[in-house]
Amino acid sequence: MGTRVFFALDIDEATRGRIVTTAEGLHSPGGRITWTKPQNLHVTMNFIGDTPDDSIAALCDLARGALDGWDLALDEVTFTIGPLICFPPGRRTRMIWAPVRRGGDVLASLHAVVNEALAAGGWRCESREFKGHVTVARIKSGDIGAAVRKLPDDDLGEVQAAELTLYASKLMPGGPLYTTLARIPLARRP
Repeated sequence: MGTRVFFALDIDEATRGRIVTTAEGLHSPGGRITWTKPQNLHVTMNFIGDTPDDSIAALCDLARGALDGWDLALDEVTFTIGPLICFPPGRRTRMIWAPVRRGGDVLASLHAVVNEALAAGGWRCESREFKGHVTVARIKSGDIGAAVRKLPDDDLGEVQAAELTLYASKLMPGGPLYTTLARIPLARRP
């Protein structure tokens, strides 16, 4: 079976704190909502899924090679996390997101270059359009959409990320447990 893995960009403590504080007042009486634990808040860049443990190093090598060849060649990426929103829009809310506002094009480029390298290495990659966001909650039942739409339209933070993190995700009854497997600097190596 292996390990369930994904690449992500971490967000800073201040932004994480603003997301948590904003979400604290949201409730759905009788609803089933699974809130993301504060330490698990991140922007998923590339979800890989179950990966044989002996392939983790090769997966990291592919990502490193992709970053070395990335035409933007940035030492870090800067992006803004927007306000909490309902997803999908216009239908029953299934998730609460904090979307990436400014800098989303750079994150989309980063996602694409890593996806291309993974696909060239024989890995199955997601084909849906990349939408940078932080998943704040998953909604099983209940209506929280009206409360979310009443929140201010303020950005929740500007994030500077200098590395891509490979996480292992172990699904547990109380929510996933994430373990850092590797940190890959965005800066090119000499």
